[in-house]
Amino acid sequence: MRLYHKRLLILFSVALNIGFVIMAIVMVVQHHGSSHNRSQRAIIDIVQQLSLPEDQQRSVLKTVEQFKATLDQHNQNLKAARSNIVRRLAARGPVDRSQLHPLTDALVAKEKLKNEAFEAHFMDLRNQLGNEKGAEFFSLLLAHFDTRDKTHHP
Repeated sequence: MRLYHKRLLILFSVALNIGFVIMAIVMVVQHHGSSHNRSQRAIIDIVQQLSLPEDQQRSVLKTVEQFKATLDQHNQNLKAARSNIVRRLAARGPVDRSQLHPLTDALVAKEKLKNEAFEAHFMDLRNQLGNEKGAEFFSLLLAHFDTRDKTHHP
């Protein structure tokens, strides 16, 4: 094999390796940011399957988006409460349960608020949709969760 051909093959091999690394990085970045987009898209698809009037569909999607913002805030509050507990446990020296107990109580209270918001949101959504469409929405949502769980845990 001539030197020219060897260099050409080496250059081609290097280009393929670089391309592979770039594609791997792109796929990791896209996958990381896409889970939220996939779940949001799934909700939109489910709402569209209900064949609602346009104004009711907008209202339902607005309710879902508002709940997402509320849920994000609750999750941030829970993360901060957990962080406070871990920070207390990470301190040098013995752990005083009397100082830890109010932190765990605060975490439980924040989790309760999140659960209450979750329940209120879905009851509001069910009321907006009515009995028939509400049952259909939650059946489709349940089927989506079942499908997602089966594909993630073979």
